[in-house]
Amino acid sequence: MSDPMLREKKFLKPVLHILEEKSHDRNSIVRQMAVRGLGNLVYGAPEKLKKHKKFLMVILIRALSDPFSSEVIGESMKAVAKVLKELKEKDIGSSFRDLTQEIRTYFDNEDDALRLWSFVLFGILARLTKRKWKGYFAEQVRQSWVTLLLHLQDPNPRVSVECRATFHLCVPFLGLKRLQTAVNEHLDGTAELKPEELQVDICRHLAKENAELLENLYKSTIMYFFSRWEEIRAVAVKLAGIILEHTDRQRMKWPNLDHLLMSLQFLKKDPSPSVQLVATEVLNDICPGRVLGE
Repeated sequence: MSDPMLREKKFLKPVLHILEEKSHDRNSIVRQMAVRGLGNLVYGAPEKLKKHKKFLMVILIRALSDPFSSEVIGESMKAVAKVLKELKEKDIGSSFRDLTQEIRTYFDNEDDALRLWSFVLFGILARLTKRKWKGYFAEQVRQSWVTLLLHLQDPNPRVSVECRATFHLCVPFLGLKRLQTAVNEHLDGTAELKPEELQVDICRHLAKENAELLENLYKSTIMYFFSRWEEIRAVAVKLAGIILEHTDRQRMKWPNLDHLLMSLQFLKKDPSPSVQLVATEVLNDICPGRVLGE
């Protein structure tokens, strides 16, 4: 796909159609190679990319949901990343919506590589988004930002690094300048991230600026109490405790304490000692002096 011959129309079209056909092949390795070849068009005929962008995006987005092979999905993610870096927001067209939704489905995937590339792609879309899709992407960020916040402490260090970069790019779409300034202080540069300090600052600002988003943060966080990763479970429990510290429980009716207490009691018996410890600490903070389990 890097051969200069591809720049000639009589060669490029037949090659693209062969790769499109092979992207449906029964053999997953053939599908994977076909998707890789389509992504490598950016090297062989970059000036032809925009002409064939719709053709490429349809095939690559379909490959993102390959039902049988995570390798095909991963290859498609890499190919999409190559293609997007050569395009502008206006070039993506209606594929933007389908692509964004498909990418988000991999944020919590058990495959480290798929999580990593999903964060990379979401970050690329954040950079691309200017006008046409700004409102839509902002809504996608509002639905995803808690997941990104929690995966800043992803059990895989490489995934955590990519998530940090993407979270930084996405915060402006929440439309809260003071919050953005606070987040920038934590994420600018290469200094070691102190997640708990970041979470405290986020909760403190949301309590003042946007109670609705704080509620969204709480409701999304407690859904991660039963994540497959013990690191994420521990982070979610700790974050729930931080949220409650910054919530006026008399004025805010949304924290269902009975449900929260039941969940925390259950997590005191979690297989992970770190989750047990955090759950016990949060319970003690919520019910100081109370004999838990009564």
